[in-house]
Amino acid sequence: MKELAFFLLLFISTGPVTAAYPWPDNVTQYKGYIDLQSKGGVGVHLFYWFFESRSAPSTDPLVIWLTGGPGCSSELGLFLENGPFIINGTSTPTYNPYGWNSFANIIYIDQPGGTGFSYVDKPSEYVHDETQLAIDLWNMMLAFYEKYPKYSKLDLYIFGESYAGHYVPAFARAILASNSIYSENLKGIAIGNGWTDPLVQYTQFAPFALHAGIIDQATADAANKMYPACRDLIIAKKYEEAYDKCEKMSDFILNEAQKKLGRSINPYDIKLDCPVPGCFDISNLTSFLNRSDVHEDLGVGTHQWQMCSELVEKNLINDEVLSFKSALSMVLQEKKRVLIYSGKWDYVCNYFGGRAWTKLVEWEGQNQFNSASYKAWMVDGAIAGEVKAYSDLTLLEVNNAGHQVPMFVPKQALDILDRFIKNKPFAAY
Repeated sequence: MKELAFFLLLFISTGPVTAAYPWPDNVTQYKGYIDLQSKGGVGVHLFYWFFESRSAPSTDPLVIWLTGGPGCSSELGLFLENGPFIINGTSTPTYNPYGWNSFANIIYIDQPGGTGFSYVDKPSEYVHDETQLAIDLWNMMLAFYEKYPKYSKLDLYIFGESYAGHYVPAFARAILASNSIYSENLKGIAIGNGWTDPLVQYTQFAPFALHAGIIDQATADAANKMYPACRDLIIAKKYEEAYDKCEKMSDFILNEAQKKLGRSINPYDIKLDCPVPGCFDISNLTSFLNRSDVHEDLGVGTHQWQMCSELVEKNLINDEVLSFKSALSMVLQEKKRVLIYSGKWDYVCNYFGGRAWTKLVEWEGQNQFNSASYKAWMVDGAIAGEVKAYSDLTLLEVNNAGHQVPMFVPKQALDILDRFIKNKPFAAY
């Protein structure tokens, strides 16, 4: 990985431990920038927001949360899904009883550079592939360990959502390939409604939509006829053309579904309409994160927060259709635990696709995993979903949830975290 020579750690700037703003969860928190140095000087500035566990911060594991996109801020996860406080129909944060810091230390990272509050000094420092992205992330965490050594010996878990189906396996692979004394911290990774193997996942848009009853057989047949052109461009490594062709197939299915149902469809939860661009109104969150007093507390200067960056996505266009299941093979080979979970109402990274690509991950338990049966996953005496597992690989399908599982079913999502980091089974096998 020759890019490693181009980016070296320079220094860290952090916000105060005690917030000027009265956050509704009185736990220790750190936030600020870790700056990475390029050939020409300081070039990439990654924003992080860390919260200690509410339980036992000196021994509870450290969880990294990565939102996808590419180019979407991890503050979306913090404030809309699993943070210690959330903004959900309110203009200021409220306490979240299902916050994932209930029994884990958690750090939210805006990455790659240009995402959320993170920024780059010049356009040439945007990342173009997962190799550099993973190097930046690991360099950042090494700097975090240096700054806060009391967390440097904790078990490490990486969670991510959506396009983090690329980020998480690439990041884990970089950690395991490094010679760092901290690489052994990594115990497991989890991907929620992940975009991991597009070549396979694109085959499942039509079957999922047909099964869900939002399209008819004629539409499914028409979409299936569109797939070979998508597939052939991916195989030919014409990645930008492939992404365009494949997305047209996906859009065709969704448009036909909207005609059939006579309403807009939220692709992140097909049970819902899509009333605004992006389908979810985050105006309260945007306004809050761009308040001057919040900026002062976070130490972000005049950098304006945005939900997602088109520039980051544009620079990763050739990355969009690549597969990262081989990176998961390496993670499993190294005896690290892997959890793949999917909200069953999501269209864009649907659970049919999750089923299909996990079958193809090559590892020593592949045959046993594929032959394992589904069993009920119970939370508080009620069926919360279905799970199949063998050894270090678990596939979980979550009822009553869309793309962002912790937002739709927060109690069940906290159970997911609890079982995974404590290595408790989701069902009896």
